[in-house]
Amino acid sequence: MVLKPAEQVRCLRSDARENRDRILAAAAQAFADEGLSVSLIEIARRAGVGNATLHRNFTKEQLIDELFQDWYGRRQAVAESALADPDPWHGLVSFTEDVLADGTRNQAIGALLAVCPDWRKRFRDLMTGLLARAQDSGQARGDLTVADVTLALLGVARTMAITSQSSPGQWRRHLAIVLDGMKAQHTERLPGLAHSQHQLDCDLREWSCQVLRGGSALP
Repeated sequence: MVLKPAEQVRCLRSDARENRDRILAAAAQAFADEGLSVSLIEIARRAGVGNATLHRNFTKEQLIDELFQDWYGRRQAVAESALADPDPWHGLVSFTEDVLADGTRNQAIGALLAVCPDWRKRFRDLMTGLLARAQDSGQARGDLTVADVTLALLGVARTMAITSQSSPGQWRRHLAIVLDGMKAQHTERLPGLAHSQHQLDCDLREWSCQVLRGGSALP
């Protein structure tokens, strides 16, 4: 009989469950503080467990996956609320603000989305519905794509590392500039061609190799 992950967790002894919970909490904070390049040794130190205990429970990829599932669940709830907003534009704006506000507390978020194609697809699915509503209502420009929005949000997120110490809320100004450019009132067509989803996935995958494994290839 093969146990599912949730069943495996329920079957753990109480001390093993406590170690697992401590590792996850420490990993979440370590990734938030230092990004995905933080070492497993540092995570074990923060959790107060030995390196062997951590390795028995998780690989680095498994830790990241666990934390993404938690992050995605919270973002999905926000997206569902945004989709129910009677004002499609406000729904789109509230979702982008939530994603980036979380990013101010967590340095790993941008890289987290870059790591796995399935995660990017799930995030893209959330954004697709919100953008389509805003475009159908005539509030967002029609030549905008989800890839455009994704890259724009990543761009705003990257400014946080530059301005977070001197001006923690500066990202909101940059987001406002981005959002204003997304409005349908701008009738001049955007220059060039939008990134295809395939090209965006390739570019994010290449970037994530540098962030997560110091340049080695992802599986």
